[in-house]
Order: sequence, then C-alpha cells, then structure tokens
Amino acid sequence: MIPAAAPPIPVVQPLSSSAPRYVRLRLDVVAYGVPGHGELLIDRETGRFVRRFTTGPTSEQQGFDGTRAWLADATGMPRIQGNVDQRGAIAAASYVFARAPRPASLAFARGVPRLTFAGVSRPIDVASGGRRGFVGRVVQPVGEDLIELRFDDYRSAAGLRLPFAFSQRSNNGVWRARVRAVEPLRSVPAAVFAPPEPPRDATLTATTRLTIGADNAVEVRIDGGQPLRFMVDTGGQNVITPQAARRLDLDVVGAGRVGGAGAAIEPVRFTRVRSLRVGAAELRDQPFLVLALGAGAPFDGIIGYELFARFAARLDLEHRTLELAPSAAAFGNGTAVPMAFDDRQPQVEGAIDGLPGAFTLDTGSAEGVDLGTPFVRAHDLARRYPVGARMMLYNGLGGEVDGWLTRGKELRLGPVVTRDVRLALTDARAGVEIDPSTAGNVGDLVLRRFVIVFDYRRGVLRFETSWNRRRAATSQP
Repeated sequence: MIPAAAPPIPVVQPLSSSAPRYVRLRLDVVAYGVPGHGELLIDRETGRFVRRFTTGPTSEQQGFDGTRAWLADATGMPRIQGNVDQRGAIAAASYVFARAPRPASLAFARGVPRLTFAGVSRPIDVASGGRRGFVGRVVQPVGEDLIELRFDDYRSAAGLRLPFAFSQRSNNGVWRARVRAVEPLRSVPAAVFAPPEPPRDATLTATTRLTIGADNAVEVRIDGGQPLRFMVDTGGQNVITPQAARRLDLDVVGAGRVGGAGAAIEPVRFTRVRSLRVGAAELRDQPFLVLALGAGAPFDGIIGYELFARFAARLDLEHRTLELAPSAAAFGNGTAVPMAFDDRQPQVEGAIDGLPGAFTLDTGSAEGVDLGTPFVRAHDLARRYPVGARMMLYNGLGGEVDGWLTRGKELRLGPVVTRDVRLALTDARAGVEIDPSTAGNVGDLVLRRFVIVFDYRRGVLRFETSWNRRRAATSQP
C-alpha cells in the first residue's frame, strides 16, 4: 500500500496470508525513568489498537477504537481527543503499528519520505533503519512538539515481522519498550479498544464551595497534612513543587520533562499521593508531577484536569468562588458550549473578529486572549490590528513570550459573544504559542465576565454572564 520509495508501515508486517489479525505484544518498559511492564494490542485489519504502560506514577494508556482517539493517565481516567493534532497523532500511531492506508501524498524532506494521510492533521516522516525495507524512525509533529518513534531489532514471530525494540522521544521525555512475548489471538472483544471506564477514586456527596484567591489558588490537603495553596488551572495536570513534596515526605521517582510558554524545557519527576482533598471533595491514589514553579511562586502546586474530570465545577472569578458538585445538575442553566479536549485542556470552536479557529480555556493565564503565532502570521494580525512596539507579553513556564498587545472587537466561543477584549499577538519561535492546531488561549480577563460550569464528563461548558451581573459580557475588563 505504501509507495516503494518509502519504508513499509505498519512496522508489524505479515509474513504470509495466514498471519494473525490480532496480536498482543507483551512489553518490558521504562517510561520516563520508571521501570515496569506494558502491552500493545493491535487489530491489523482495522487499525484499532491499545497501548498500556504500568509504570507507577508514569503509567499511561493510548488507543483508537475505530472512532475515538483517546488517552488515559496513571489512574485510568480516559480523555477522548478532539483537538486536530492530538487526534491525528493517535491516528498516526494506528498507521505506524496496526494498519496504514494509502497515503494521500508522498514528498521528500532532506531525502526522508514525508507521508500525508487522511485523518492525520500534518505529514509524518518515515525513515529507513539500518536495513533497507525496515522502518527505523517516524517523526510526527503534534502541537508545538515533535514526537519521534524509533524501531530496531526486527525479528520474525507468530507469522509476523516486527521490531522487538522501540522508543518514543518528545518534550515530555523518553520511554523505551522491549518485546518479551508475541501472542497471536483468534478474537478480541471490541470493548478492549474502547476508552476505559472512569476509575472510582473520588468522593463528594454534596456541593462544596471554596474561596479562590486573586492568584487563582485554593486550599488543599495532601495525605491529611497541613493546608497547601494550589493554583486552579483548567487544563493543567496535578503538580506539586519539590519543596512541598519534601515536606510531605513523598516518594519521588523518574525523570521527565515538560514544556510551557517559552522555549525552555523544564525537568520534572513523579510521585503519587494517597489522598488529595479540595473542600469536601477527595481524590485517592493520584499521580503528580514534581515541578519547580519558579522562585517566589505563591503556591505549592497546581490542580486542574484531574479534579474537573471527576466533579462538575462552577467557577465565578468575579466573586472568587469555586464550587464542586457530583453532577452539573447541581448548578443553574447557562448557554451551553460543546467542548473537546486538547490533551487535558478544554477547547471550543470560536472566532476572533470573524476569523474562525479552536480556542482553549485557561485559568492559568492572566491575559484576555493569547493568539498563537501561526494564527497571527497566517492572518497578518500585527498589521490588521493597531499595535505598539514589540514587547515581552508574559513570562511563564519555559521562559518569556514576546509580541504585541492590542484589542479585538468580538470574541465568539460557540454561541457566546464577548466584545472589546484584550489580545496578545504572540511572536514565538518555540513553546506552546507555536502550536498551529489552536487559534488562541482564553484567559482570566475574558473568563471573569462569566460564571462558567465545567462539565468535562459530558463535554459541555455552560456560560452565564457574571461581570457585575448588571453589565453584559460585552463590557471591557
């Protein structure tokens, strides 16, 4: 199916017509410095697959069930990907391991075949290994990252030719896997490829209300210890600072990396906690990144996706309150906006001054709307809007981001319209702002105009006008 000039994918190839349709690879794994085991189960006929790593706090899952492209964290909590790049990356993994359709186009970049596939947002590079006809390396751009898969030690087993060693390198670090067993299977239930059921690892019997500080921090308790201050970041994952982890005597393992706003990639380690309490809500057996948040950071960590994935949340930044409930039915009605996941971050379809795009919502941003550099350049926004001198817009994880400040007339998020919003037109060469799959990131200067109900489990956000309650959301902050 693949043109002769390109190495053959998928990397699992049949040696005869009687090769098994289903195959399970049992794996020994080191994921971000933490050893463990895993499996890769593929349906060679349809491209369905699931990859599972069991490596303590770095455990993860990835899969495609023929319709849904999904990820799951160390707790097994699934998140179906709606962002075009995140979904495309999982489709690309299906093509690399399980089934590769005919590519829509073939080009060459510095002599390396570059394949474009339907359903994959950007082309992938597929390079030969040391032996002709064997894939050695696949590179897939995802957001601001480049994910590189390497393959080696091809052997024959169970009627198939496949690599017995493969690894992945990305901004998050490196995982490596070695095949220790190849198991042909006669049949596999379809549910095996589906997103896992959410874990039963959280408790909340009634609505709980918390005060949220000016820095968007709330009080939490870990393993019954003293109160800590954690920032609420709608798309962030569990993070604790090294200082707080030491005070709690947590077992810290592994070595990974994480990117952010700027060009720098920051080192991280990993831990688990027995209990995380936020108001009356409790989460049990939770993985955390151990990450330095910078000198003088006013909080001990970050909470976000893991909390919102388990409880409905009602956020009122004007009155500095965060309410959690077992179900969104506990909260009032508002204008419903469908949301999808960009990894862990809520994303909605919208437009800025009539220019359509995907927008993420981020309580970790103090800005109005940060417009990504590809979007700024594609629409020549530094000329379209009146701007002053190029300046440092903000300094976040990974370093500084430069660009221009201006104002937009109208931001639309689904059917919700907000007028006269501050815009940060970014001019970045690395970091999250070079992600072409999103137009922009919506921060607190817009979000505080509303009370927002986050219902991650149903994939819906509900907006009600907040700002002073007497003025429309079209008012200037």
